[in-house]
Amino acid sequence: MGLPFSTSQIREGAALINVPVLETCPDKSPDRAIYKAPVFYNPRMKLNRDSAVIVLKAHQRMFSKSFRLCEPMCGTGVRGIRLALEVEGLEEVVLGDVNPLAVRLTEINADLNNVLDRVRVRLMEANLLLALHTSRTQRFDYIDIDPYGSPVPYIDSALRACRDGGIIALTATDMAPLCGVNPRACLRRYGGWPLRTEYSKELALRLLISSLVLAAARLEMSINPIFSFSIDHYLRVYATVGRGAKGADSCLNEVGYILHCSNCLNRRVVRQSLWGVEEVCDVCGGKMEVGGPLWTGKLADPAFCSVMASISEEHLGDLRLVRLINLVRDEAELPPSFYNIDLHCSRLKVRSQPTNKILTSLRDAGFRAARTHFDERGVKSDASNLEFDRILKDLAERG
Repeated sequence: MGLPFSTSQIREGAALINVPVLETCPDKSPDRAIYKAPVFYNPRMKLNRDSAVIVLKAHQRMFSKSFRLCEPMCGTGVRGIRLALEVEGLEEVVLGDVNPLAVRLTEINADLNNVLDRVRVRLMEANLLLALHTSRTQRFDYIDIDPYGSPVPYIDSALRACRDGGIIALTATDMAPLCGVNPRACLRRYGGWPLRTEYSKELALRLLISSLVLAAARLEMSINPIFSFSIDHYLRVYATVGRGAKGADSCLNEVGYILHCSNCLNRRVVRQSLWGVEEVCDVCGGKMEVGGPLWTGKLADPAFCSVMASISEEHLGDLRLVRLINLVRDEAELPPSFYNIDLHCSRLKVRSQPTNKILTSLRDAGFRAARTHFDERGVKSDASNLEFDRILKDLAERG
């Protein structure tokens, strides 16, 4: 193959892919071996790549048009090759990497899967590759940014290279800053302050979307999240892009703050500005922490998720992804934050209750409620913290 390292073949989706053979020894964990390999391939990110296939299949089912895509950090080329094989209407795939070994391996894999007629591979830094496609006729319909760490350094370039109505996909793996372990790093990268709460992962996703929205607004562009989630060690966002100042202003109206009381776990959403807002808890009188600015709007489009769910059941058979899509769809219309049942029961010193029982009680009381994909024991609802606690107490008293 002309490569200075050994490879093995794996099957992922419809693609047969050559990947580096990982060499492990007692002082090198499998995770470390993945990141030290001559060309990057992470088998644990298969669900991430599966989701890209389903998103584009759903987009094609709804709009049915030819399109061009770009993945400027392609590694082995597995994602782009899978999309070329599995999604109808794909006119051109532009893959890039700054690693010459990755470019060579991607070319080999594209040839192996007979997609060289549609797949073009470039040896180029990601931002430079995207910068070459900012003119109206050269822009892409889909851009996938999946780096190691934060996608922020590539957001501006991706926005400029995306067509009106196109889709941008972002992956973030720097969960520690986004979840509040290193808040100043989060402020530097994403322009917002995180909080360490029961719903930290949701706030992390909202901080990521907010950074995309604010970057787009500077270019007079709008962002509409159609499917976004947190799973395993990463965040993933799919959002459609619109051009025009009016849409950008509308998106900015959905950027705000979350105030959280660490004493009684009360929380409050404030949109746009904190000017004149009392940072005192209206339940216990304690000082509330402020998280943001962050996205306070929907994390997904329920109608789009329904199409995704139908396709994933028909074609993929990945029950974990099917369940994820359904959970994201069902919670999309509910307000920011959620309640961890066990945490609230522990604070109230009452017996913990089954999730379904709590959901039924919330709905019987006139509230909207759903499970959340962020937490197996999490419940999203428009019930206030006080109302949620009251329902927990009532259930405990009834046994």
